[in-house]
Amino acid sequence: MASKRDYAYYIKGNKIAIIERGIGSGVCSLSGYSNQTTCEAAGGTWTENAISNDDGEWMSPIATIADGLEIQYAYSPRYNIQQTDDKDTNITQYRANGGYLQIADNTSAYTNYGSSPTLVAGNTLVLRKAGRFDGPHVIRALGNSGGTNNMITLETAYNGLNATWTNFEETVELYYTVDGLNSEADTIDLPEYQAKAVVYYLKAKLAEDAGDMEMREFFMREFKRQLEKGVSALKRGPYMVQGFKEMR
Repeated sequence: MASKRDYAYYIKGNKIAIIERGIGSGVCSLSGYSNQTTCEAAGGTWTENAISNDDGEWMSPIATIADGLEIQYAYSPRYNIQQTDDKDTNITQYRANGGYLQIADNTSAYTNYGSSPTLVAGNTLVLRKAGRFDGPHVIRALGNSGGTNNMITLETAYNGLNATWTNFEETVELYYTVDGLNSEADTIDLPEYQAKAVVYYLKAKLAEDAGDMEMREFFMREFKRQLEKGVSALKRGPYMVQGFKEMR
């Protein structure tokens, strides 16, 4: 008898994840029986649950849930690639060392990342075509692995099985002219309605601090109205317009 799985999702900050409810210690071949004693007494077969031994609590899925969520019109920038032409394609290998991810040009060319391109600790870089390591990383240090400064240690925590140098499956693209969103001087690329909503929200907080609750409520209404406009702008399908008959 196949067991039914209950799935849900939760949102924390800008992260979203699938969770599942445990189905108990096993299942009965007869419906209506939730424990082994009553199941077998009724002539059913009790099968231990090989997927989960949970007691009904929500938890991370045990099995892989492919295509479990579809997200549309979502954009949460954490960095800005300022020059897409400024990229390096010489990174060949990666490994785990001391709990951090290390990448390197371990070819005979040995690119010196301390001079061309010039990378220093604290800089943000972006990897693409790097499999699970796609995305932004902060440089922890440069090091030597056969060549001078041909190895980059990243702040990215990694304790994988690959403690020895392992080849990337594709030609990795390393973008190094990157502005990470880490200060008030950074520009956040918001849609127009959301940008206006932020302004109204800040005005509402200023009015609240000043004790003007009437203005606070006004700005909060405008804040919510701008968010609603932003959501309405994403609707799919035709927009139906009701006409009016000519009045005689």
